[in-house]
Amino acid sequence: MLESQMATISLNILFVGITQQHVAILLDELRRGGYAPCATVLEEVTGWDDVLSEDFQVLVADSLDKHPQLISQINQLLNDTRLDIVLLAYSQPVSHDQIVEVMHAGAHDFISTNNPARILIAVERELGNVKLRAEQRERVVTDHLLREVSGMILRGWDVVPLASRVCQRAVELFGFSLVWIASKQMDGTVSVLAAAGAVTYLDSVEVRWDDTSQGCGTTGTAIKEVRPVVLHTDASEFTPWYEQAQRYGMQSVLSMPMIASGEVTGAIMFYSSRRDVFDAAAVERFSIFANHVAVGIMVAKEQQQLRLLSSAMNSAINAMFITTREGEIVWFNDAMLTFSGYSADELMHSNPRILSADEYDDLHWSEFWQTILSGKAWRGDLVNRRRDGSTYTVVQNITPLYDDQNHLSHFLAVHQDISEQKELEREIEYLAYHDVLTGLPNRVLFQDRLQSAINQARRDKAGFALFFIDLDGFKQVNDTLGHLAGDRLLQIVAERLRACVREADTVARLSGDEFTVLLRDSSDIEGLQRVADKLIESIAQPYEVFESRASVTASIGISLYPDHAQGMEKLLIYADEAMYSAKQAGKNNYRIYQPKIGNPDSSRLER
Repeated sequence: MLESQMATISLNILFVGITQQHVAILLDELRRGGYAPCATVLEEVTGWDDVLSEDFQVLVADSLDKHPQLISQINQLLNDTRLDIVLLAYSQPVSHDQIVEVMHAGAHDFISTNNPARILIAVERELGNVKLRAEQRERVVTDHLLREVSGMILRGWDVVPLASRVCQRAVELFGFSLVWIASKQMDGTVSVLAAAGAVTYLDSVEVRWDDTSQGCGTTGTAIKEVRPVVLHTDASEFTPWYEQAQRYGMQSVLSMPMIASGEVTGAIMFYSSRRDVFDAAAVERFSIFANHVAVGIMVAKEQQQLRLLSSAMNSAINAMFITTREGEIVWFNDAMLTFSGYSADELMHSNPRILSADEYDDLHWSEFWQTILSGKAWRGDLVNRRRDGSTYTVVQNITPLYDDQNHLSHFLAVHQDISEQKELEREIEYLAYHDVLTGLPNRVLFQDRLQSAINQARRDKAGFALFFIDLDGFKQVNDTLGHLAGDRLLQIVAERLRACVREADTVARLSGDEFTVLLRDSSDIEGLQRVADKLIESIAQPYEVFESRASVTASIGISLYPDHAQGMEKLLIYADEAMYSAKQAGKNNYRIYQPKIGNPDSSRLER
């Protein structure tokens, strides 16, 4: 890294149970790696849980010397409070079994006092993983919140309850300090339509959208210039509100204009206690969200004018269409085409009966028409049939629409596909059990499958093999070509590993450049050797990453069930030990674990 680039990356780090001498060593390593660390040091372990907060990005704790349970205690608190903080264990050199125990307790990596420089590699890798998890979670949460807004529109919520629910859910799901929705007034002021979080902040502030000083902040600028505005609260443009923001610990603000039917109706504001939360990707996601909320509020205000919002509602998740009083379809959105499979020409001027799956009797439809022709809304589940003959279930809401003379003239139908809820659940479950970068099973899912393989092998009196794979030379790829190239190389490695084994076998990424392969129903040594040779040969092939050429090799350790162990933890430890032996033997090879006769605690590893 160039000298001009050094010490430019701020890093909040908490040391627990680490002496000042060792803290100084670790901080020097971080500074040499381009970080500007801001450290909090607690040499004694009491009181660390009182200072722990989301402000810290990294926590380094004594793992073995004085406080052997400290790592598991910290990991439990991080899980309970849902803080995604990099947890590193630091200790005098210890045995491999002790390191494994620390990692199982929840540490992301182990730093030995003999190799303090390793802290830089661990911090860079794990901060990247934290960022990936945060971005993925934000995408999922944003999509989920959009579905909630569509559901509220479907259920006919009034304006203020709908807006209040939007603000409350944004505070709960994203952890913002304050979220509020401003309604634009013609006299240059803005009124608070709804708010959640630190709502008392709004009691003593005046916000406008005209050319006064109160109109030059984030809210006024977003409304006047019809664009997203991001400011830190110590910026000069935020001076009129700075003192009040400091009382509530607010560091940054995002204001999004809300646009419906081509007009700015107001803005939605997000306040955060962090400075770096509103990057370009976040602004883009919240822009879509703000427009969706704006349309939802207008729908809640003026349902009878929904036919005028066809262009805005074409992007809605739910299918919508409008019929005349006689049942002729005169408007529909793009989602309706997707749901039904019919073309626009086929739907226009047709009757909704075209969607019927013929699962309801005449009495059902008679009661249905009596309800809506009397001017009442109707809501219920319907089974529809697509053009290709397949069926799908929707929640349908029918709302009567009136003309200027208050005569019933049209009906608005909104369809919500119930399968969306299941899809969201499947997506969240997938993220919980798969590696974000490669799509492979993560450590949690791998351990589940390993235990399942043990149970099945025990029942069938069969065997299987566990491969532990570590890439040789991967750090050099990161250092020379950059982390994006390293990530792409890991994705290619994952593809090659999957191509080398059967579909019934499991390939997983445990962390960093460590992979595992679970080879079911395989106890033949020659067969295992062929698979190991195939894996080594495949990984050693050159890599083309972003117009650059890279090379890595693999060191592989193999343990066998039930020959070497019958429990999951021992199988992993023995495969890991065999892998280290392969590295010591020159790398780019494999070793099969074999215990020494008469000494089960030591091992002799042979190819």
